[in-house]
Amino acid sequence: MKEKLLSVFTIGGLLLIIVAMCVYIGGIDERKAQNVTTTAPLNVAPTVVDAPTASPAVPVTVPAVTTTLPSVPESTTAPAVTSAAVTQEKTKPESTKEIIDKYTQLVNDFKSKKPAYKKKEFQALPEEHREFGSAVNVLLGIASNYMVSEEDCEELVREPGYADIVWDMPVHNTEKGCVLTDYDAVSWAKCEDMGDGTYKISFSLKEEVNPQPTPAETLVPVSAHGAVMQPIATEELMKEIDNITSSLPGIGLNEFALYHRDCEFICVYNPETDQVLSVTHHIVIDITADIKFFGANIKGSARLLNEMFIYDIIW
Repeated sequence: MKEKLLSVFTIGGLLLIIVAMCVYIGGIDERKAQNVTTTAPLNVAPTVVDAPTASPAVPVTVPAVTTTLPSVPESTTAPAVTSAAVTQEKTKPESTKEIIDKYTQLVNDFKSKKPAYKKKEFQALPEEHREFGSAVNVLLGIASNYMVSEEDCEELVREPGYADIVWDMPVHNTEKGCVLTDYDAVSWAKCEDMGDGTYKISFSLKEEVNPQPTPAETLVPVSAHGAVMQPIATEELMKEIDNITSSLPGIGLNEFALYHRDCEFICVYNPETDQVLSVTHHIVIDITADIKFFGANIKGSARLLNEMFIYDIIW
């Protein structure tokens, strides 16, 4: 079960970015950094780490995500309707509420019914968005050991009834794919008729700093992004960082912030049957940190990209 959590959203990737900063300013042995435990607990109490009250010292510019996507279709021909499928009235959602409610209905139904599907997921730390000094570009390579590049990303094939779909797609450890009810948190939302018998829902959320995951035991969201994806639990991240820095006199983390912005969530579906054909998450997280180093404060930032594709769904 722990292996399912070794993704960039669960301690590993983000923790190692902070570790790499400590290596850069404190001379920690690289081998020690690579051996840091990167397991996140199954259920984490949603405690938010205080974010900086002012803009970070290192400005973060947020251009459009330019990661080259794999040849994964976001829109596919609607599958033949089986005798078990029930034809629905073809009504395209228009308002933000209608679009979010339809997305919620679709992905929750997908996770509950567990059809067959394929999945790809990969991460990147673009060099052009690393603001820690030139040497950190090498040190941040440590983080890549806990990430999957687009080139090395393998296609995962899931059979019908795949039990671990509850971990494969957020919200983790539940049969819910979305529990968002705060429509004011939505930056924009649209539903498009693709002209091939399918509709495509896409939406983005307003910027959030240190959003927390939805507790699996309550399914009551404590953040907007946590209601749709699986953000890192900052309380657990702080514990891991404290464990590392406690053995390094003069070195500590003053504060950090995880800015979730311009994340896009997409679902292509057959409006005649209300069956999901693909789900795509484009995640952008800008990370800022302030490290204490023997009385001096060193600030920096980096960008983390995560791309998740679920496709070729067979009902």
